[in-house]
Amino acid sequence: MPETEDIRSENNSENVDDLRLTVKEAAKYVKENPGVIRNWLRELKTYIPTIQGENGYHYFDKSALERLLLVKKLSREQNYTIKQIEYHLATGGKDLKPEPTPEASEIILKELLVIKEKLELQEQFNQVLVKQLEKQQQHMDHQYKKFTESIEKQEEQRLIAQQEVQKNQKEAAAASQKKGFFARLFS
Repeated sequence: MPETEDIRSENNSENVDDLRLTVKEAAKYVKENPGVIRNWLRELKTYIPTIQGENGYHYFDKSALERLLLVKKLSREQNYTIKQIEYHLATGGKDLKPEPTPEASEIILKELLVIKEKLELQEQFNQVLVKQLEKQQQHMDHQYKKFTESIEKQEEQRLIAQQEVQKNQKEAAAASQKKGFFARLFS
């Protein structure tokens, strides 16, 4: 990193406020990859005060380098995401997870109580529904039993009727055979 040291030593002899580093030089200064610096510039451009030259390039002065060092610290040491870094920079370093106010806690508590009441009502409804479904199942089982008994009785009666018809047919056939014998005998 002699090039960066050369740049700093040159600029130290001049006024420190006149320090102007390119992206590549700034990356060396904060010990990061120039692509990372460009990404930070793209994502956090409103929070990193660069100076844009006539050629369109970004140049970093002392305040921009300090901001880059802060972004690096948040990113590398504290594992902040770009969005978290942006929030940190936008709020002037406030906590990322602000403590809930008592009013918010009360609102949340009230909402939880309402949810609890609704869950209890739902549980009661479910219990009534289960009882109704059990009654309905019992009724359906009873109806099924009556239906199968009725069919069995009908089948039994049909068999008895069929047996009687067969018996009557046999008796009629036997009677006609006897009648035929006596009729032949007396004719």
